[in-house]
Amino acid sequence: IAHVASAGEDRGRVVLRLSPSWHPSDIALEAAVRVAQAFQSEVEGLFVEEQRLIELASFPFAREISLSGRQVRALSAVDIAHDMRAVASAVMRRVEAIARKADVPVRSRSVRGEMVQVLAAACAECGPWNVVALAEPFTPYDSPALKEMFDVVSGTTGIVLVGPKARRTSGPVIAAIEDIERLPGMLRAAERLAAVQSSAVHVLLFSDTEERARLMEAQARLTLGAHSEVKIAIAELSRGAPAVAAEALRRLAGGFVIAQFGGLVVPEGDDLRPLAAALECPLFLVR
Repeated sequence: IAHVASAGEDRGRVVLRLSPSWHPSDIALEAAVRVAQAFQSEVEGLFVEEQRLIELASFPFAREISLSGRQVRALSAVDIAHDMRAVASAVMRRVEAIARKADVPVRSRSVRGEMVQVLAAACAECGPWNVVALAEPFTPYDSPALKEMFDVVSGTTGIVLVGPKARRTSGPVIAAIEDIERLPGMLRAAERLAAVQSSAVHVLLFSDTEERARLMEAQARLTLGAHSEVKIAIAELSRGAPAVAAEALRRLAGGFVIAQFGGLVVPEGDDLRPLAAALECPLFLVR
């Protein structure tokens, strides 16, 4: 289920992964804070100092060349570590400013190691109800990396990320449903996220056939019951599923999307080009 433990429960939090190698997205930082706010949780900024980069800087021949190619300086592990700490401080000031406005507790720490292993350890020590938020936009080729995170980081219920076209967190919260049995849990998460900004909730049903789409719609209306304010839309994915799904999400102009990893919307092992080109808001991926 899409869930984060509340602050003080000591069972999880929003773990915001930060790195000196990538420029963080302000929309991604806002998304991490919004998830924490929706679940009365907290944010831990986890700044990962890349071990390989520090080891590379230890070689006597290591040099840093400016973008213009006109300036060259020798590198050392000490210099790299100092630069990383400076970047970490600057990014965390941005996170703290966003969290302060939302009244969300925030803390931070720096760790050294491989990205996925560091995340797995962080979620294991305080879990199992964590959500991992990625500060940098995903690329069209990140599906294998996402699969690795879901496989290795067992103490997380989902991953929050943004694409390169992300530009807003306002708008309806969209629950992308491929399996109707998952509707109740994803609807609860959508309503929590929507309550933060008094947003609408849309349920977008994805089906590979027209017959199944009709059946899903009937079941969805029965499940929604008293939730008459929730709007239902249908996307039939008979051909070009990832591209059609991405376009259906784009047209709804959402402020947040909740979807399942490894399904029709975000296929496992497939490229994310359609989603990267179309997604304009944060994405909450669940197992």
